[in-house]
Amino acid sequence: MTEAGEFLERREGVDAEVLIRGAHLLDPRSGLDGPGDVLVREGRIAVLGDPCGLEAPEGAEIVEGAGLHAFPSFVDPHVHLRTPGREDEEDLDSGTRAAAAGGFGAILAMPNTDPVIDSAPLVRSLRERARSEARVPCGFLAAISRGQAGRELTEMAELRDAGAVAFSDDGLPVQRAGVLRQALQYQRLAGGVLALHEEDPSLSGTGVMHEGPVSALLGLAGIPSISESTAIARDAAIALYEGGRVHVQHLSAAESVAAVAHAKALGAQVTAEVTPHHLTLTEEALNNYYLYSYRHRLPGRG
Repeated sequence: MTEAGEFLERREGVDAEVLIRGAHLLDPRSGLDGPGDVLVREGRIAVLGDPCGLEAPEGAEIVEGAGLHAFPSFVDPHVHLRTPGREDEEDLDSGTRAAAAGGFGAILAMPNTDPVIDSAPLVRSLRERARSEARVPCGFLAAISRGQAGRELTEMAELRDAGAVAFSDDGLPVQRAGVLRQALQYQRLAGGVLALHEEDPSLSGTGVMHEGPVSALLGLAGIPSISESTAIARDAAIALYEGGRVHVQHLSAAESVAAVAHAKALGAQVTAEVTPHHLTLTEEALNNYYLYSYRHRLPGRG
């Protein structure tokens, strides 16, 4: 989603001068890995210097960075701001404040709101709100299908002209191969990328965790990894055939990583993401929780 920058919005504000003193600076792209000073002016790095070697300009905010690390800001391409419709859970102000506090310099918001972001006026309205509320640059995805029902495509070109950074039915897979193929044909004309929730509901069913020995032991319905990996293989093959671009959301299985790697080796334009919990939490962690709960008789664990 490297072309997203032109579609990002944030509120106007005064960019203060900030001097970060003596932090450990780390930037793999430039080979930077060591202590130093950073002077930020008008939202950009103006000067790098030796630790505690830069003079603070008059009126600049000084941050003592000893014992801290300074990284290039992160970009989160998959957030849920819940605007419009569920501002009781999150909104543009609270979500972008949290992003800034966590070191994220830009975010992209999903369209599975209430109503679904599937029309140009909704996209324009969100961008306008972001200009007055967003604390960091914020972009918005529009739905691939109307109402995310997976049957009829949205007006993708019109949505793109309104400022949709990409397209997704996040939370729901595009189950019909023909609909996805048509979406990829329009995506080539409109630009952007299709961000796909990859799942075969006929395989995942009512599962709540990875299918395997632990799900059987705990008596919980499991989700087989092929529910995700076979959907990725199908959609990557369609993308390769159509010359379109797809982005696979929240990978959760080794087989899915292999499917993405295979598709890329064949020449498909496919990228992928992973969430921290899918990357670090395992079925063993869930099993250990249940064992701990049983031994300590936590509420609800008998």
